[in-house]
Amino acid sequence: MLVSYQFKLKPKLSQVAVMEQWLSMLRAHYNFCLRDRIESYEQVKSPKLGNYCDLDTEAECCPLTCSVSKNSNLGYPYKANGKKRNAYEQQSSELTNLKKTRPWYAEIHSTVLQQNLKRLEVAFKNFFEGRGYPRFKTKQKFKSFNYPPNQVQVKENKIYLPKIGWIRFFQSRHFPEGFALRSVTVRRKADGWYVSIRLENQDVPQCSPRTKEEINSVVGGDLGSNKLLALSNGEQIANPQFEKRLERTKTIRQRRASRKKRGSKNQKKAYQELARLDQKIVNQRTDYQWKIAHHLVGLADVIVLEDLNIQGMIKKCKPKPDEKGEYLKNGQSAKRALNRLIRDCAWGELKLKIQSVAEKFGCLVVEVNPKYTSQQCSACGHTDKQNRKGEKFACVECGYVQDADNQAAINIAKRGIEQLNLSLSKLLGVTQEVTANSEITEDTGNSEETSVSLETELELP
Repeated sequence: MLVSYQFKLKPKLSQVAVMEQWLSMLRAHYNFCLRDRIESYEQVKSPKLGNYCDLDTEAECCPLTCSVSKNSNLGYPYKANGKKRNAYEQQSSELTNLKKTRPWYAEIHSTVLQQNLKRLEVAFKNFFEGRGYPRFKTKQKFKSFNYPPNQVQVKENKIYLPKIGWIRFFQSRHFPEGFALRSVTVRRKADGWYVSIRLENQDVPQCSPRTKEEINSVVGGDLGSNKLLALSNGEQIANPQFEKRLERTKTIRQRRASRKKRGSKNQKKAYQELARLDQKIVNQRTDYQWKIAHHLVGLADVIVLEDLNIQGMIKKCKPKPDEKGEYLKNGQSAKRALNRLIRDCAWGELKLKIQSVAEKFGCLVVEVNPKYTSQQCSACGHTDKQNRKGEKFACVECGYVQDADNQAAINIAKRGIEQLNLSLSKLLGVTQEVTANSEITEDTGNSEETSVSLETELELP
């Protein structure tokens, strides 16, 4: 079983200076090796003047780039036993020469440099699997370095990082017994330095997903902006809109930072305050989403969500040129506020957290096509645009009246049941009615009506 804990460090000023210097050197080394691999990849994709065999290394060589390997120009391409090295092994063999030519890299622990190359290897692995081309890292995008297992020691509220020393941290939770350190990641954030510790205990098995016979309940969720999540059982999870709450404060700090003298210390301090405000928004949103994820896992054995194309929803509108070469209005200025709201909802991050918690407790998470779920009647199945009017749903065929988002969540749950080939009786939803005050109630078999809201169960940060 794998678990991950995150703690805030309390380093000394000298240790902060060392870690800052490490990040700068590791970023330069990452970009240098990335440039090397890009050149090798481009040479293989479109060779210049053809390739020929190098008799000394028995490898392909291009007369323009003098490449001796399809993976990298750095290091020796063969092992001692004659087998060919992959890109990571070849670049890793060059670390010894790197420390001789650039002695300041000897200050970084050797395993940290190796983990930096593995980070590049993962980036290219994702690229070959169709998940984006690797990009060069800027100072804002490179904020962490890793230690492998058996390199870091933890004693009570202190952690030993090789070549950095013992650092105290805020121990917000105790380590479970029997778990061993797997990896340690040191990360710089706007409000300080953090350490993420990954623990593993092979004696504790992972919870296996429930089988069809063990599934007793299903809940569907409709993602939205006004209501972050509407469930098929009648519950509605509010959207706190953390970024909108601090929008005015953020605007004031942005204005202050822009008016400072460029490159001055005061401007740097102003932007640090702005970064800490953004970090506060992220922390609030993350804490709220983890609470939602644990709440959903406690409701049902199967959680059904919408398979949304979030990137397509926030994509900019295409420009519309006219005959004179000028551009017509395309609605992008009006869509800007909607894009900001969608990013504040962070549906993708919420899905990942739900999947992580569900895997921990053995629940299933299913994503279905949300097409026409808000227009289709969950009672008779009739689909019509006229069924939905704002937040209310009234079927023009059978007269069924319901809250639009909760009604869509029922349709989503039904599609998840069909996708898993389960019986319809597995949907343990409740009959809901919309009163004159647009108040969601649930029919539990008695005459009492209770309003369902998660705000009373989840304490907003």
